[in-house]
Order: sequence, then structure tokens, then C-alpha cells
Amino acid sequence: MKESYLREQEKGRLLIFGVSTDESIKDRIKLIYPAERIEVGKSLYAKSKAAFEAQNTERIESSQATRVYNDSYIMLHDKLIQIRKVGRYFFKNDIELSTLLRLNKDVPTAYPEWKALVDDTVKAIITHEAIQEKLTLVALTPEVIAAMQAALITVDELKLKAEKEDGEAQQATTHKQESYIEFMAYCSDLRACLDLFYEGSERQKLEVLGIVVK
Repeated sequence: MKESYLREQEKGRLLIFGVSTDESIKDRIKLIYPAERIEVGKSLYAKSKAAFEAQNTERIESSQATRVYNDSYIMLHDKLIQIRKVGRYFFKNDIELSTLLRLNKDVPTAYPEWKALVDDTVKAIITHEAIQEKLTLVALTPEVIAAMQAALITVDELKLKAEKEDGEAQQATTHKQESYIEFMAYCSDLRACLDLFYEGSERQKLEVLGIVVK
């Protein structure tokens, strides 16, 4: 889609600037396309080009923000699953610790409930040495838990940023599509106008300038 878009955009550029730089063409079509109307075409091209570049930038920023959030989320989720596995192994007969770690509950899929479970799990670990001792046996050291605690502080912010960037990318895409459609409509009309004035061998003049009428 990107290459097709750029190809058509370039054809439109050649059309408009080819016409605007040739005085004989401008003179022939001036009753329908006076100079100011040709300038409109240049503006539409610039608008379409800028919209494409803006969309590209927004998509990159959205992708980066989403990746950072996903890395944080996946790290927390994987550690949560590992902690619960260890907890079930060592504390299956300890009602108090099993309840603190909420081991009899499924891991929620909804973000707010999932975040609350991770938060409660980390707090339970920090406040109970017995849990810390068992987790350390499988490399879930205090440093690993500290990293989880730090990630919990920023994961909401990362999620909000990813959602914000995604929204801006969608808006940029909509703006690009609207600008592109407007530009293509102008080019289509200009080609139709040239079709009225140039027939047969005369069209070679247009082709030399890179202008394709049909």
C-alpha cells in the first residue's frame, strides 16, 4: 500500500509541476485551470506529502511506545506466572500464604484486575520472608522482585503512552487518507481537463513532461 501510495503521489507531482512549468500548456487550459487553480494543486500535493510523512513518524513512535509497554507487561506477567508456580509448589498446604498470593484465583485478563494481582503478589513477597526464601531457590531473588516493583510503578504510564501514541497514529492515518483522496481527485480532474485539449500526437508533449493523461 505504501509503495502504491507513493507511486500515485509521484505521478500527481509530475502532473502538476509539469503543467505549472510549461507556459504553453498553462495558456491552453487557463480558462478552466487559471494560475491560481494550478497553485491549489501544488498546495494539495504539499499537504498530502506532509500528511504521509507525519503518519510515518506517528507510526514509528506508536510502535516504539507499544514495544516498551509490551516489554514491561510481558516481564511482569512472566514473573507473576513463575511466582504462582513456585507458590503452589511450596505453599499448597499453607492457607495463609496461598491466600496472600491469591493462588486459588485465575490470572485476570483485564488489565486493571491483572495489575492489582501483580501488585498484591509483590507486596505479599516483600512482607513475608518465608515467601522470599522459597523464591530465591529458583532465582527469583530480591533483585528480581525489586525490578518487578519498579516496573509496576511505570507500567500504567507506559500503557497510557502507548495508547496515546496509537491514537495519534490513527488520526495521522485518517488525515493522510483524506489528504491523499483530495489530492487524487484534483489530479483526476486536471487529467480530464488535459484530455479535452490534447489529442493524438499532441499528447507526446505531455508525455515528455512525464504527464500521463490516462
